[in-house]
Amino acid sequence: MGTLEGKVALVMGASTPGGMGDATARRLRREGARVVVSGLGEQPLQELAQEIDGLAFESDITSKQANADLVNFTLENYGQIDLAVNHVGLATRGPIAEETEEHLLLMTEVNYFGTYWFIRAVADVMQVGGAIVTTSSLVAYDVSTGMSAYACAKAAAERFVEAAAVEYSPKRLRINSIIPSINDTAMLRKGIEERGNDFDEFVGLYKELTPLGRISTPEDIAGMVCLLLHPEFFETGQHIHCSGGNSLLGQPRLLVTQDLK
Repeated sequence: MGTLEGKVALVMGASTPGGMGDATARRLRREGARVVVSGLGEQPLQELAQEIDGLAFESDITSKQANADLVNFTLENYGQIDLAVNHVGLATRGPIAEETEEHLLLMTEVNYFGTYWFIRAVADVMQVGGAIVTTSSLVAYDVSTGMSAYACAKAAAERFVEAAAVEYSPKRLRINSIIPSINDTAMLRKGIEERGNDFDEFVGLYKELTPLGRISTPEDIAGMVCLLLHPEFFETGQHIHCSGGNSLLGQPRLLVTQDLK
C-alpha cells in the first residue's frame, strides 16, 4: 500500500511528456493516490491519464473560471481533493528597456495570477489537513539579466503562498512551494537554445557548481513534491529548495550564464 492510498491528487501543468507535472502525476499514482491531470493539451493529458489510470481535464490556469471548472470536475468524479500540485510556468526573456505591456502581463498572468486562482479554487474545497505545492524558481532570488518580469511574478506568487497559508489556517492546510534550480525539461532546453548556448556546455558548468554533482530531473522534483504532500511534513507557507545544493552558491550561477553569452 502506498503512502498516499485513499487520497485524491490534482496535478496542474502535466501536459508536457517528460516534464515535472508528468513525473509528479506518475509518482503520486505509484504512491497510491487517484490523480487528475490538467493543463493545456488535451491529447497528452488523456494519454497520461490512461497510463496512470486517472482522469484528465484540459484547463487554462490563468482563468479563474477554468480553475473552478477543474475543481468541480474532480469533485464530481472523485468526491474530494486532498492534494494539489501546480507545475505551470512560463519564462520568456525581456530586457527592462525593451519590456512591453503584453509580455509583462503574460508573465504575471501565468506565473502569479495562475498560482493565485489555482490555490484559491483548491483550498476553498479542501477538507481539513489538505496539502498544496506550487512551483517557484531560483530566479525569484538571484538576479538574471532579461528575466525581471518572470522573477517578479514568481516572487509575488511566493508571497501569496505565505498569505494563503495564514488565511487558510482554520482548515490546517499545508501550502508550500518548491524552488527548483535548472531542471532538465523542455522549457530549460528551449531557453538555453534561445540564448544561443549549447545545452551540454551550459549544464556542464552548472554541474561543477552543484555539490551533488548533477542538475535535477523531473523525477527529483516529483520526489520532493511527495515529501511536502506527505501528512508527516509539518510545515506551511515555506519555500523549499530542490537544487542538489547549488542554491547555496548564489551569484556564481549568474556568472556562469554571463560567461556563456
